[in-house]
Formats: sequence, C-alpha cells, structure tokens
Amino acid sequence: MDKWFNNNTFAKILALAVSLLLWFMIHLDEVPTTPTITTGISSKVVERTVPVQPYGLDSNTYVLTSLSIDEVRLQIKGQRSMLTSIFTNDDYKVLVDLSQVKDGSNTLPLVPDLPSGVEVVSMEPSMVTVNVEKLGTKSFNVNIVPEGEPSAGYTAGTPVVAPSSLVKVTLPEGQLDAVASVQGSVSVTDAKEDVIQKKVKLQAYDAEGKVIENAILSPQTVEVRVPVNQPYTKVPLRIKYLGQLPEGLVLSTVEPNVKEVSIYGSQGVLAGIQSYDQATLDLTQFTQAGTSTVDVDLTPPSGSEKIEPSSIQIKVTVSPYDEVETTTKVFPNVPINLVGLGNGLEGELVTPKSGGLNITLTGSRIMLEDLNVGDIKLTGNLKGLGAGTHEIKLEAELPRFAKLDEASNDLSSTVRISEKAEETTAPPEQNTNEDNQTTPDPSPAEVENGQPGTDPVEEQDESNTEHQDQSQQGNVPTNRGSVNNNFNTSNNGSKSGSNP
Repeated sequence: MDKWFNNNTFAKILALAVSLLLWFMIHLDEVPTTPTITTGISSKVVERTVPVQPYGLDSNTYVLTSLSIDEVRLQIKGQRSMLTSIFTNDDYKVLVDLSQVKDGSNTLPLVPDLPSGVEVVSMEPSMVTVNVEKLGTKSFNVNIVPEGEPSAGYTAGTPVVAPSSLVKVTLPEGQLDAVASVQGSVSVTDAKEDVIQKKVKLQAYDAEGKVIENAILSPQTVEVRVPVNQPYTKVPLRIKYLGQLPEGLVLSTVEPNVKEVSIYGSQGVLAGIQSYDQATLDLTQFTQAGTSTVDVDLTPPSGSEKIEPSSIQIKVTVSPYDEVETTTKVFPNVPINLVGLGNGLEGELVTPKSGGLNITLTGSRIMLEDLNVGDIKLTGNLKGLGAGTHEIKLEAELPRFAKLDEASNDLSSTVRISEKAEETTAPPEQNTNEDNQTTPDPSPAEVENGQPGTDPVEEQDESNTEHQDQSQQGNVPTNRGSVNNNFNTSNNGSKSGSNP
C-alpha cells in the first residue's frame, strides 16, 4: 500500500477521481427537481339530495302549481380535493327552465349546474313533470272588521277605506271562485275618537273563513278610518217665540234650515228627549213687514254633551195681517192634562171618554202645515175642587201664530174627583155568602148612560149639578179658567195672551 501512495502515477489518478467526485456532487445540486404529479381522479355520491330550482316562468301569466319531484340524487366526479374541501352541497344545483311552458302539464329536462371541474356521472331522475295554471284576476270590495269595543257610551261607525274600496285578487283561474271576501281588521278597543290606521293588511278568505294563502292582492294594504261616536238621537226641531210683533203684523212663514237635530249623550239622558224646543226666535227684532234670515245658536239639553248642528238659520217672513193667506186645520184628540189636584184625591175624565178633544186652529196656511198635536196643550186645573163630579173649563196653549177657530172656543170637560182608598197592610177578608155581596162601583160609561148604580148627582141637569157642587165645596165658580189661545213660550215658561 505504501508503494501505491509513493507512486506519482497513482497519486495523480486518485486526485483526478476525487476531483471528479466533487464536481459531480456540486453540479448534482443545481439540477432542477421534477415534481411527481399524482392525478387522483375519484367519484363521489353527494350525501344530500339536490333541490330542483325552476326558473324563467312568466309570473304575470302563469303560476306553478306542482312539480312531480323537487329533489334529485347526483353522482359526480372530479379531483378528490375539490370534492372534499372546496365545494359544499349548496354549490350543486339542478335547474328546470319554465320559460316555454303552456297551461297544464309539461314534461321538461333537468339541467345540473355544477362547479368548474366537476362532472356528472349520473342523475336520477333526469326529467320532471311541471303543472302550471293560467292566472285570473277579480275585483272585490274590502270588508274592514272592527275588533274590540269602544269606550263605554261610544259606538263604532262604518269604516271608511282609502284610496279605494276595491281590491284585485289574482289566483289560478280555477281558484278564483273560492274567494268569498277580502278583509282587514282594525282594533277599536276603548276608543273615544276616530281610529285611523295607515296600513291595514288585507287577506282573501274562502266561504269557511280560512285565509287563501297563495292569493296575490293589489293593493296589499289600505288606509282605514273607523268613526267612533257617542250615542245620539235625532229629534224634531221646535221653534219657541219670545216677545211680540208690532200691531198689525203677523208671522207668515218661519223656515229653519234643518228640521231635525242630533243630540249626543248617555242612553239614559237621550231616552227622555222627544224633541228639541230650546231654539228661541225673538219677535221684537222684526219691526216691519219683509223677509229676513236669523242666526240662532243651539244649546245642548241638560245632561247631554253636544248638539249638531250647533247653530241654525231661520228664514222669517213677517206680513201685514190682512195680506196673510189664512186657513183652518183640525188636530184630532189633543190630550187633556189635569193639574192642581189636592192631596188625598184622585181624578178621572168622565167626558170626553177618549181623554182628548178635537181642536181647530186658524192661522197662516204655511205655518199650520208644520204643526202637529204635540204643539198644542190642553190643561184642566182642579185646584180647590173636592170630591164629586165637576165640569171645568180648559186652557189651550197654542203657537204664537195660531188661534182657536170659533168651532173650538168652548173647551170644557167633565171630571170626577174621589178620595183615594186607604192602603191596608193585609187584604180584606172575602165573604163567600152571595147574599152579602156588594155592588161594584159603576164605570164612567154607566154613570153617563144612567145605568143602575149611577151617581145621583149625574142624573140631575147641569144647573143642579153645579148647585150641588157649590153646596159641597163652598163658592166654587163654574168657569175654572179662560182659554188662552195665543201664548208666548219663553225660556222661563211665561205666557202672553196678545196676538203677534
């Protein structure tokens, strides 16, 4: 071995070998490394089914009523990394084009919509049956239903709908006939004033009151106002007169611009109001003949809250007495009111049997046309009269523009006054012996006709009757009151006997 190392030729060969080895080692690192490409192609079945997504339907003309399937199962292939990490099942879609469908049943191909680099191996099913139906439109009135109850004493009125009460309902033509109504609701619970809602949602209902979910409404909302009012009553307007006209002038016409007024308040207060007679016309403001218009403010009756209208206009025509067209009018069976009866006494009308008299009035034809029986009052004053039968004079209270006709000047009636029976705490014992039965008191008709049991006072003539009455009561005048055929009903109820 030592010989080899000492030999120059061997040393040179060794040095050359080492040099070559080093060169190869240095240049070996500079050679580019070629990567190993692994093309792992694999297939994968999507774990979840893919939904079918329709598109392209003309929604103004048709509506999709059914799909034979709504999901398909896909088998796809692609690079493993793409199938496992990059894309999810939401990236896989199956589409069906409805742009060319016709009314009825259509069988159409399904088209997968997949991410780039992914291919379909299989799709089941590949076709779908689509049913579409032509749309129809029909107009309906809006029905607004108030919900709840307003505050005590208030009532909800008829809802007012804006901008229009008609709503268009769009449905498949075969379902339009099922629509029974279009409704919305507004709460009026505890309301004391009008309820206004800007957007009230509307829905279509069938005959059973169920909502038709797929109905398309236009408009979908409306503005609604629900009036909330107090209870009220409409009553006739009666004009009262204050003061007097100058001598020689009379009322020819009195024409208020309304015939009725509305009075608002509680039910208890309204129940007792039959007319409104607090509109007063002051006659002293008319100094000469002519026509004028007078404004009169109206005050709510006691206990009520308001009156509508709050003021009225009265057209008044004043004419000379000899220029007024006069006429007569008969008012049948004007009721007689008995007043002034003493304590412990009770009275009843013997005549007239009907309890009223026919009254004939004379006055302006136009003014008399508006009168009725309620505008005339007949009063019989029984003050100072005791038990017995009496003929009394009646007082007539008439409107200022009318007077009693000569046919009605003699106003009288016959009244029977008797003592009230004493009240007992126990009922009287009944006598079963027919021999001891008492004769019942005669009726007014029996008294007047002179039947058995008639009061002997009534069997006498009129003069004897008055004489006996006076002997029982002292000096009682036969004329109990004069006829007041022209009166002034002012605010304090005073009367005047002069003619306007």
